[in-house]
Amino acid sequence: MRAAIGLLAIISHAVANLLMPGIYTEVIDVTPGKYQLIGVPQAALNGTVVQLEFTCDPDVELQFETEFVLRSSPCDKEFFNTKETERRQNLIFYFDESNQNHIPDAFDYNQIVYYKSPIQTISCKGSHGRFVFPTANAPMAVKNVTPVHVDRVKRDVGLGSFHTAQNIPRDGIYYMIIKVVGKSFPSNQNDNTNVTISVQWKAPYGFLSAIDWPLLRFYKVMCVFYSALALIWVYYCIKHYRDILRVQYWIGGVIVLGMVEKAFFLSEYATMNDTGSSIDGILEVAEIVSCAKKTMSRVLVIIVCVGYGVVKPRLGQTLNQVAGVGLVYFIFCSIEGIARVSKNSVEATRQKQFAALPLVLTEMIIFYWIFTSLAATIRMLRLKRNDVKLNVYRHFANTLAFSVIASVIFMIWSMTYHILPTCRVDWKELWVDTAFWHLLFCFILVVIMILWRPSQNNQRYAFTPLLDDSEDENDQDEIFNAFSPAYEVLTARTSGSGAESRKLREAEKEQERKDEAIKEDLKWIEENIPTTLADTLIGGLDDNEEFEAKQLEVSKML
Repeated sequence: MRAAIGLLAIISHAVANLLMPGIYTEVIDVTPGKYQLIGVPQAALNGTVVQLEFTCDPDVELQFETEFVLRSSPCDKEFFNTKETERRQNLIFYFDESNQNHIPDAFDYNQIVYYKSPIQTISCKGSHGRFVFPTANAPMAVKNVTPVHVDRVKRDVGLGSFHTAQNIPRDGIYYMIIKVVGKSFPSNQNDNTNVTISVQWKAPYGFLSAIDWPLLRFYKVMCVFYSALALIWVYYCIKHYRDILRVQYWIGGVIVLGMVEKAFFLSEYATMNDTGSSIDGILEVAEIVSCAKKTMSRVLVIIVCVGYGVVKPRLGQTLNQVAGVGLVYFIFCSIEGIARVSKNSVEATRQKQFAALPLVLTEMIIFYWIFTSLAATIRMLRLKRNDVKLNVYRHFANTLAFSVIASVIFMIWSMTYHILPTCRVDWKELWVDTAFWHLLFCFILVVIMILWRPSQNNQRYAFTPLLDDSEDENDQDEIFNAFSPAYEVLTARTSGSGAESRKLREAEKEQERKDEAIKEDLKWIEENIPTTLADTLIGGLDDNEEFEAKQLEVSKML
């Protein structure tokens, strides 16, 4: 179970940020005697239009040549997850026209879609500072390919963006390599020779990549789902407002934060789909809101598992521990989330993993605390023979167990098909790696809402003194206070016309229980202690009354 908890924590934070821009812009400096290659990958569906645009200073006597290569691959790792040095040599390999029928020997597939544009000469003055690459004179062609070794070549290569006037004929991962060569330069060396390259990938539905597009629809559905949960919860809280428990306020807070979180993510994806670029800072804010929701949800599960308001009237020192763990988790979660969405280069992967390590360790501690506390609470309820509350916690324990099993199964599937393969051909399913954890959280939240829903039977699930728990009989339940409508229900237990008779009945039952315990002890002595030992203990007493008195003393001593 501990191993499963650890794996669940690791895989839940191993999901990379999938959001890719639909419009990419980069500024390069055109220098004499050198050419530059700019490569940009993108996941695109059939019908996607690619446009390439150059912008420079119209007052500068700068002239340069440009051309591009656009090719596909069924493996998303071929273009996305390569290191800086490998990507530089791959740019030269992909742009070389002699390699249009070849692929690196690290991959193995049979066909690609390929296109190489004619050379275009661009004059900054002649084009008034803006040049859009003309429409392709031929469609992209399907070519059979064979693997070859990629030689290590050292060249002056710059990485950057992608853009062209070409239609994508089939779904796939595409790579555009743009070549820029300076031809003539201004006589004044102080003149600006910067050129801005802008690439747009616009699918029939918008600028989102083929990998991110399903998540836009997913977040729309989740916003509707959370809104429905919020309405249902508000309805039941209003209907039974006199019996609201504090734990039910926590549940409502988690629902609201979940709704806000999904709204932020939906806004980010919708903006990217409509404009091709994201609003600065919105993704970071969405991650912080998501961390707040995760923190509150974990605190909710912890206080439920330790039995707050059901088995324990107050948390005591546990309250400080819960608050401390929640604060630490929120800090680590915020650091990991911001690092994940802010670092887009392959070289930042190690930084992301380093930022995720403290969060994973904290997650493991929380999960271990949850399951050990839940086991202790169930054991206590079983000993107290409180079937009503025991039934609730059994259902909750089964839910958590199912969630762990489902998480481990999904983790194995994700590693098998999405992480370990060198050629990941089912890249269209990558959005599931993100969606699964949202769905799993929603499942647990819905179960909690059902088990701890507001109802007229709330007091059956709230804290009440349990059998053999006399030290708690006079404790005041922290769930209620004088400002709560349910305060009257609690005070009615210790006051009123029936309070005297109820206390008398409880005292009589307690005395009967003690008498039964004494009889059981005496019976055990008679049946289990040998006669010789008994004679020694009673010291040869012949009187029957003294013998019984000695037996009573022995039973008390035992």
